[in-house]
Amino acid sequence: MNMNTENHIETVKAFLELQYEGRIEEAFLRYADEDFSWVVSSQSNPDLNNAIPWAGIELTGLEGYKNLTNLLFGEFEPLEFKTTSFHAVDDIVFMTGHFVFKHRLTGKTADSDFLGLFRMKDGKIEGGQFYENTFAVAEARK
Repeated sequence: MNMNTENHIETVKAFLELQYEGRIEEAFLRYADEDFSWVVSSQSNPDLNNAIPWAGIELTGLEGYKNLTNLLFGEFEPLEFKTTSFHAVDDIVFMTGHFVFKHRLTGKTADSDFLGLFRMKDGKIEGGQFYENTFAVAEARK
């Protein structure tokens, strides 16, 4: 692994650490590119977006990302969220892990492995995509 890919991994880890502490604006100011965009699961998927309001669409900038986190954590309580690995290839960082979230109204859990993909540009996070078991998340909402 070269120095650039190591720096990319450290940037993603620092961004996520601030996010988990509820310091999303600071995370964006320090680590996100001005053209940041994020997709949960697949983009341009109206059926998925009907099942999960924050999935299947492109979320842009700080406001889009705040909307995602507000919707997600407004509905789900994280019982477990752990990353198991980070890998960087050129300007892409891959993160793998597992989560268990409990829906605040239904009491059902969404249990899923995940893959996060972060696109890097000039040392900052330009955006990315989060792949999860969307079936489990949609079912927990019912």
